[in-house]
Amino acid sequence: MEELPMILFTVIAQMAVGAFWALGLVQLLGRLRKLPGEAIDRVTDTSLFAVGPLLILGFFAAFFHLNDPFHAPFTLMHVGSSWLSRELLSGVLFGGFGFVFALCQWNKWLGRTVRDVLAVLTALSGLALLISMSGVYCSLRTIPAWHTPAVPVFFFASALLTGPLAVALSLLLVWKKALSADEAIPEVKGWRSRLAVGQIDDDLKSLVHSAMQILTIVGAASGVVIMITYPAYLLGLHQQGGAAAQVADAISGGFLTCRLVLLGIAVIAAGVFAFTQIRLHEKPTTTLTALLSSALLLAFISELMGRAVHYEGLWHVGLNTVQNVIAP
Repeated sequence: MEELPMILFTVIAQMAVGAFWALGLVQLLGRLRKLPGEAIDRVTDTSLFAVGPLLILGFFAAFFHLNDPFHAPFTLMHVGSSWLSRELLSGVLFGGFGFVFALCQWNKWLGRTVRDVLAVLTALSGLALLISMSGVYCSLRTIPAWHTPAVPVFFFASALLTGPLAVALSLLLVWKKALSADEAIPEVKGWRSRLAVGQIDDDLKSLVHSAMQILTIVGAASGVVIMITYPAYLLGLHQQGGAAAQVADAISGGFLTCRLVLLGIAVIAAGVFAFTQIRLHEKPTTTLTALLSSALLLAFISELMGRAVHYEGLWHVGLNTVQNVIAP
């Protein structure tokens, strides 16, 4: 599929933005509980260092969509008039601020206030990336399937589906890795010491426990938003008639149904079963690990399928419309 690079880029980039926002939420929850910043960092840093590679992977995939990747910098010349230029600029800013923030966080450079400013700039750049990414498609009036408010809904919901679920799974792994108070802490040297969790007290365990509940609910709710948006989206295309109605018929097949079924399973696994497991158990269980892993995997696959449906809607008004020619 020729649109595969863009499918990977949009889904992975949105996941990276959603994950960074989710980590910010965990930090906020910890500070509202008056926990030391260093303690909160011990449960969030591991996830943080996965966000950067995600975005880099997404951009790397997007370059394969270009006829000549070396021409990519020229798209920055029209930031004032082109959504594509804004998308590239905001993506570079998100990756740049995120890289500097992660580097400072890793080495504990600069003060916490400066690092917080970098984190806010990264989060705002991520917001700009999603807005401009949506604008690239919504601004195309000749493509009915894209010139619709459903596109930003799908994009933002995708970020708030996959990102929080990824962070919830990461917190679960940190929770499992954390040593109990009566266990000895093995000596860890070198760069691995940066990722060592070590002992976490009851307050920090409570933070991880609460954050996982919130993130699974956010992810599941975002999945529900996607599911209920599709009927309104398809109905709106049908009501426009012409090429728009034909697009709705073309994408309303078994592939879309499969996408929604996988998404529904992910929503139930995360929002019902995983959430219940977190509430009922004070320690991580094998069942919970399997549920969160499955929910994230199914959600990610479903979003890839949904983005394939999105690009299947590339029907231009007047170009792909089947017209009946009546001879005089």
